[in-house]
Amino acid sequence: MSTHASAPQLPLLREWLGPIALDEFLAEHLQRTPIAQPGTTHGARAFCDWSVLDEALAATDPTPDVLVVARNRLLPIAAPRSYAELRPLFAHGIGLCMRRAERSHPQLERVASAFRALGETHVQIFATPGGTHGFGWHYDDEDVFLVQTLGAKEYFFRPNTVAREPATAASFRKFPRESSPVYSARLVAGDFLYVPARWWHMALCEQDALSMSIGVLPTHRCR
Repeated sequence: MSTHASAPQLPLLREWLGPIALDEFLAEHLQRTPIAQPGTTHGARAFCDWSVLDEALAATDPTPDVLVVARNRLLPIAAPRSYAELRPLFAHGIGLCMRRAERSHPQLERVASAFRALGETHVQIFATPGGTHGFGWHYDDEDVFLVQTLGAKEYFFRPNTVAREPATAASFRKFPRESSPVYSARLVAGDFLYVPARWWHMALCEQDALSMSIGVLPTHRCR
């Protein structure tokens, strides 16, 4: 069990947790159990809306790291460089994931910096058409803090009891052997979800959606 001599200053996370005290989250949930909170992140839309995505896609220093994805397949097509270029892809059920998005927009860097008291932090942006999904069942080596800024998604998550190695496409193929219970949370704009590192998770998109994922490799690890 990790110990925290003094709670880190995390005002953004404190806000997103709603009625859950930060100290309680650090002691009872971080690296242990998922937690969802409705309606606590409406202010996060200022950090991640279509206009922010449009500006981030157009960044040149560095060029955005964008994966074009549809139904758990990476597509070998050019990544859109604007929201206008993304819309035709949406019409064909194709979305995107922007990795290390904090490098492409100052608003997203503000989000990343607000979590660095916990550890190494990166922001990912997911833009997903309604009625589809991007990635299938997978897990991450970092803790994941999810914010739904637009649209609606049903998130599914379950403990990982079958894969111990670092997250790779090969390790994800162990998922059919998993027998742990499945949990779910439906997120609409303004909702928050925390998924501990190495938990399986995936999401089905109900409406055209934009979400922000903050991945953190924590300084403090549970034992």
